[in-house]
Amino acid sequence: MTLDELIAHINVSPQHRHLYHFTDESNLKTIATKGLLSKQQMRADGWWPATTGGNKLSHQLDDYRGISSHVSLCFTRNHPMIFRAKQEGRLLSPRYLGISTDVLRIPGVKVAFGVANANNTEIIDLPDAIERMDIEVLYSRTDWHDPKVQARLQSAEKMELLVPNIVPRPLIVGLF
Repeated sequence: MTLDELIAHINVSPQHRHLYHFTDESNLKTIATKGLLSKQQMRADGWWPATTGGNKLSHQLDDYRGISSHVSLCFTRNHPMIFRAKQEGRLLSPRYLGISTDVLRIPGVKVAFGVANANNTEIIDLPDAIERMDIEVLYSRTDWHDPKVQARLQSAEKMELLVPNIVPRPLIVGLF
């Protein structure tokens, strides 16, 4: 599958027609003006949001893994890290932002085959990742009651898309 075919497939999906980023509602005004910035870009600009989904350790792991220069996106509105952030009280009013599939065309986009800052998670360039992604379980109707399909879905929902530096405001197309 090519990049164009992937984008076309997502755009007509009965499951998800966007990529997603979760954040706290308190960050929406800043995102509306600046877009989604990487941790590295926020530090360079001299500001930091009052509420973040990650904790100090996860930010340190992002630095260690070399992904602080990327914005993390999810493939579904069910990333397991949002539950931990809510449980630990970091996100009081969590929201998902819908991101246009055009974000996939930004040079340097990578795919993490699991939570991106985990030690054993493989991270590769998007063009090389497409053939290994479980696109069927993410973007097609499947029987989620089937334990094997459910296991595939849970694995796919941990994956992250890593966008270099910024997701520009015009690519943020919805609020969920």
